[in-house]
Amino acid sequence: MTDNNEDPIEMPSSLEYDTADEVAECISYQKYLPKERADALYRELWRILSDAKNKTPLGGDGSNGTVETPCGRLDSDNDDKAPHWWDSLDRDFQSAIAQAVADDWGLEPRSAVEG
Repeated sequence: MTDNNEDPIEMPSSLEYDTADEVAECISYQKYLPKERADALYRELWRILSDAKNKTPLGGDGSNGTVETPCGRLDSDNDDKAPHWWDSLDRDFQSAIAQAVADDWGLEPRSAVEG
């Protein structure tokens, strides 16, 4: 749930299959937040992963709950994926991630991000 009365920012569609840890480690949201808030977002993303009940399986040889093919990691029911937790983030966290995705991937930021 966002922490203010403003509408939440729409999740970038490119995050559809990204897990919380992938966002924590691979998206450069830190430059859009003060260090203290960036650290809080990092911890929150890892907490989301830790609390997930149906995590995305790791890649591997198919043993011990791993999957051999990339398509085995694309199940939208895995609750560590962004569509499951995006709306639980504060709006400033959503904004920082959305801006970073646009910047990292050379996309135009959405007007909601700029507002």
